[in-house]
Amino acid sequence: MQMNFGSGTRTQISHSPRQPRYLHNMENIPAMRIVILGKTGSGKSSLANTLFEEEETFKVNDSANSQTQFCQSENKIINRTNIQLVDTPGFFDTDKQNGAELKDELLKCIIDCAPGPHVFLLTLKVEKFTSQEQAVVDQMMEFISEEAPKFTTVMFTHGEQLPKGKKIEEWVKENKGLNDLVQKCGGRCHVIDNKYWNKDQEDPYRNNQYQIKQLLETINKTMEENEGNCYTNDLLKTVQLMKESETESIKQSSPGISEEPLYEEVKKSLLLILKQNFAGVALGAILGALLGGVLVGILGGIIGGLVSEARKHKKAQKIHRC
Repeated sequence: MQMNFGSGTRTQISHSPRQPRYLHNMENIPAMRIVILGKTGSGKSSLANTLFEEEETFKVNDSANSQTQFCQSENKIINRTNIQLVDTPGFFDTDKQNGAELKDELLKCIIDCAPGPHVFLLTLKVEKFTSQEQAVVDQMMEFISEEAPKFTTVMFTHGEQLPKGKKIEEWVKENKGLNDLVQKCGGRCHVIDNKYWNKDQEDPYRNNQYQIKQLLETINKTMEENEGNCYTNDLLKTVQLMKESETESIKQSSPGISEEPLYEEVKKSLLLILKQNFAGVALGAILGALLGGVLVGILGGIIGGLVSEARKHKKAQKIHRC
């Protein structure tokens, strides 16, 4: 399945800026789920707005304590494809690995992107590479499995910091840690600057329009290489099974419910179930299960129990309909 973004025009479905999570009559429109990951302050939300050619769809906090505190999922039609962008908090912040609120947002992200994203965009800033940045890259390398990099592009922000005349691939090669990460992701990397590269530039390379066009071509190629399949694993498959089961249950109890309230009810119900089942499980373990697909110890047992319950629920629903 090829999603052709090319250089064509973009067509948007109108929606309320606060209620775009579920678009109507989408059955015959190809879908693509893109999850943006990175540490706090890396420019994830600004990247999302640049991709959607909008300024305020994804909330950007420019204060000194700038950070995305919530998982935010939005949709837009681009060249006849329903693009779902999922902006995330700083799951890779080395000082916030035990935050309960952050774990709740990770669970919301998993619900939003199940059965799995077609593309991960891993954001990093063009900046002086210190031991702190190296720690973040090391953590990313630890969490990302052999499978996830096939769907991942490293996206650099704050491109104005890139030395003039130098391309991002050249800059990356100057640091072994960064280069190892990019090479693990198939050598795919791009750069934007959400502040300085939005207007005409003397150097066409230092231009967001050019860079986004290159990124969309990379996404197209990634989709082709993966034969249109999304990244998935036991955790994501289980959550998708739960979504299907809960959707049917709510439809039976609330006949005639419209699509958007239905989706919000499903998400609310699943979040409660996941929070109860993952109580006591560290954020890093869940993040590892999402990106690495490795379910060990208690986590594997939790997923197995959820699968069993979801299957029983679906079986009961079929009997009830009969």
